[in-house]
Amino acid sequence: MAHATRGHRSGTYEIERINKVDKRRLSITFQHAAAYQPQVVTLHVDHTPAAEQMLQAMADSIKVGDNGDADSAWESSVTLTNNVFNATTMLRRLYEEGFETFADARLDVATLRSLYDPLNSNRKRSACWLLARTVRDNHPNGVAISRALKNSRFQAEESTPFIYDDAVSDAIEAAAKAVYTEYFAAQREIFERLGYDVTGRGWLRVPTQELIDWAERAHPDVSRPGAPQPSLAAPYEQQIAWALTHPRMFGYIKYNRTSPLRGPQIKAIGRALYPDNILITAALILHCLGENSGFNASVLLQKDADTLTYLGSDHALEHNVKARNHSEDTRPTRLTSIYTAGGVVETMTGLTRLARFSRRDLTTSAGTPAAVVDRIYVEHASEPVEAQVINEFRRINAWKSPAFDKHWDEATAGPRSEVSLRLSALRYVAQRRAMGEGLTADVHGHTPSTKLHYTAHVLPDHVFNKHATAAQNAFHDDAVAGFTVVADASEGPAADLAAVDPGKVMDVEIGVCTSGGNAPDGSGRRCDLGIVACFTCPNGYRTVDHVPGLLAAVELGDIIERNDPVEWEQGQASHLRFYAQACLDKFPPMVVGNIKRSTDLVPHILTVTGMYMEMRHG
Repeated sequence: MAHATRGHRSGTYEIERINKVDKRRLSITFQHAAAYQPQVVTLHVDHTPAAEQMLQAMADSIKVGDNGDADSAWESSVTLTNNVFNATTMLRRLYEEGFETFADARLDVATLRSLYDPLNSNRKRSACWLLARTVRDNHPNGVAISRALKNSRFQAEESTPFIYDDAVSDAIEAAAKAVYTEYFAAQREIFERLGYDVTGRGWLRVPTQELIDWAERAHPDVSRPGAPQPSLAAPYEQQIAWALTHPRMFGYIKYNRTSPLRGPQIKAIGRALYPDNILITAALILHCLGENSGFNASVLLQKDADTLTYLGSDHALEHNVKARNHSEDTRPTRLTSIYTAGGVVETMTGLTRLARFSRRDLTTSAGTPAAVVDRIYVEHASEPVEAQVINEFRRINAWKSPAFDKHWDEATAGPRSEVSLRLSALRYVAQRRAMGEGLTADVHGHTPSTKLHYTAHVLPDHVFNKHATAAQNAFHDDAVAGFTVVADASEGPAADLAAVDPGKVMDVEIGVCTSGGNAPDGSGRRCDLGIVACFTCPNGYRTVDHVPGLLAAVELGDIIERNDPVEWEQGQASHLRFYAQACLDKFPPMVVGNIKRSTDLVPHILTVTGMYMEMRHG
């Protein structure tokens, strides 16, 4: 959702700028909203002109890139990293075919399409568009070939999503709730020891600076910069004061498994004040399942300290950013529990205040606070510049920790070692639970068609099949009822066709000709106007019997568009497809779809192809 002039909240992994495109190292250095430090992606392939050309095309595909255009749609660093794999695969196939540059005039559409054949259907479209941009900018006939590539169609492969059983999902939620509660109680106890009233939620809003001022005033010796850790026998409040004023002594240390802290008490204080990946992972689980919200991982990880707009003390609007479909919305939520979606946001905003304060000096090149400063799902790092939204590796690391073991219900859910953590599967759990609230209930971010797709995976097969079959029958019956039998028609085009002598009617695959294939001027000579003229001729009619022929005409147009750019631009194929599709649109979509699925179109395509080749020039 990156845009130079539009005010908006950054998506989780939004690319903010490109720092460098290094063709010697085949790398792109960029800055994104999920981390403060610049990130680097590299193509690990042989260094050839083709690799440099592909790398430049990747950089140009990024919306905030220096050479952006209408095709520069990449906004997320996830998209960029996924396309590193796509580019690597295609470049290796290119080398196998004996090419080292995309400027080679011998490269044709068929060869280029073979480069992304090894990829699965979910990746092929992105790979194809990246390839099209590369070819467009380097091949001698790049514009035409690029257009042909982008007109490629890809068959979606049916996938079987990973789904948790009810017992497993309940055990995951219960374990996460227990861990989350422990961390919440640990920080609340510290505030209680400091004299704050913890009966309500007010202690979650105590400003960080107020806590630091207390530490510096009450315990100046341990609060000064560089002060060593108090002795293990030091009073509890003194250890809290040191922890409040030395955030860099706590948190995740990259590439270092050894903590510099001594003693279990100071470590426990650190975990309570500076939440680690274990709490963040537990909170993500509860946030996804809370109120059956079903937020996906990207939407969850975007949450920051300003996510909630309060509507009184017990209700709020939760702001959401879904970068993939460029949408921002709000969702009403309750604050009556720390386990509702809004309750998790409010609680995590409070529990992470010290960690967020420690990275307050991180700024962008424009001098504004970096997006990662206020994000609540950022694991506290010893070095503030290492701050980043928790990644999948750290979530998996947290899930494998013993913290969840003591709360796991192995009797009903089985061994925890056999259960992996997948936020996408928890979204299905929320969907399944939401269906219990009625057919109008749903998780966040679903259109009606998306909801139908997800429902197919969360309802039992026999229930879904029963309702789906009944719906299909109803659609079909309604569509058939809308047809008019030509022989029974009393008005309109159907009546005009019924009045024609059947002996004078000629079937021409894409319709019927009431002049028997002769010219419409009544001269009696054979018609030589061409197949496209049949759609505008007053003697041409189309019935449901001609849907296969019309589908074949559309498919022929698609074939020509993909494989013969010159014919598509200069011939009549584009007009043929336009008219055929316009006719199909007049028939009920359910009927057209059923015919398309149940009819072998190959003979019809051959017939239409012959008519097109024979009569295309009139």
